[in-house]
Amino acid sequence: MESEWAIDRMRLFQLRRDHPDWTLKQLANAVNYSLSWVKKWLRRFREAAAPSVAMFQAQSRAPKTRSKQIIAIVRDAILGLRDTLKDRYGRVVGAKTILYHLHRDSALQRQGVYLPRSSRTIWNVLKTGGRIPVATQDYHPVERPEPLRHWEMDFGQLGNQVEFMSVVDRGTSILVSTAATRHYTAETALLAVAQLLLLVGLPEKLRFDNDTRFVGNWLTDGFPSPLMRFLLCLGVEPDLVEPGKPYHKPFVERSIRTLKYECLWLDRPSDPKATSDLLDNYRHFYNHERANQSSACGNQPPYRAFPDLPSLTNVPERVNPDAWLRHYQGRVFKRRVARNGTVSVGNYAYYVNYVLHGEKVGVLLDAPSRQFVILYKNAV
Repeated sequence: MESEWAIDRMRLFQLRRDHPDWTLKQLANAVNYSLSWVKKWLRRFREAAAPSVAMFQAQSRAPKTRSKQIIAIVRDAILGLRDTLKDRYGRVVGAKTILYHLHRDSALQRQGVYLPRSSRTIWNVLKTGGRIPVATQDYHPVERPEPLRHWEMDFGQLGNQVEFMSVVDRGTSILVSTAATRHYTAETALLAVAQLLLLVGLPEKLRFDNDTRFVGNWLTDGFPSPLMRFLLCLGVEPDLVEPGKPYHKPFVERSIRTLKYECLWLDRPSDPKATSDLLDNYRHFYNHERANQSSACGNQPPYRAFPDLPSLTNVPERVNPDAWLRHYQGRVFKRRVARNGTVSVGNYAYYVNYVLHGEKVGVLLDAPSRQFVILYKNAV
């Protein structure tokens, strides 16, 4: 290749000699090289004492000079100035101040040693000398709960075609469920969770984010969504993630990424049925055959790392639909009275008084009596 490049440089030299009126851009187009390449080699042609074959050869990229090393005595002087100048200036001095005093050190000047002139060199000496603390981030692994006691849940999407719900156990990294449909709503999400609990059993907690399909919209003012009330009636604690902190449910977030990269993006299923079949097969591979590098599994498939799993409590045949009330006893929800004198709580309208139209009231939940108490200006 070097011989071919040398021929191209000779051609540039000839073109410049035969067409001195050509612009640099015309020369670059003629030799089919970049403008910077043409400028570089024309400069080398001008710097050459006389035309020769060596003029067309590439120059070595090795550094022409070696960087000078900071000897121990200079390094000690820099660290000493950092410590002693603090009392003179009343503050911790920086690299430029140290350079100023370093080059006025008569002892170092008499010895004729090399003194750095760059602030960057001073900073490097201060760092290696321990004068500048290096920020370190301690690693705190996620505390793992008992197997099959605490799950994480979230939605994943494959373009605009299919949406799937991934459920992962925090204690074992087991991929519990990967149900897919065209698009999840609050109703279909609740149905999918109900089917999962009927099939697998009841965990103690279920962690999810503030997706409106899970918790309802912001107008509810903390009033539990149908999914949350359903879980509380079954004895499953809803574990909400703080807004803007998806890293608080890292296992399901990672599972969605893995499902996309290792499964869905490879086969690209076009409908929910094909997606469900594909995810079911992959979930078996994920749990039984795929090596999992999580701290809990130790580079083993989850079911091999946890061969003896506890059995979960089955969904009871009878459920008290008002069992969720005791979890919200005494909670007050803010509402504004509508034109017809009602307030809306949990998609139900409750009449207050049309005279209070437009006023803000508090709706207190009285669980023992199963009633809402309206609070208005410190009155009941």
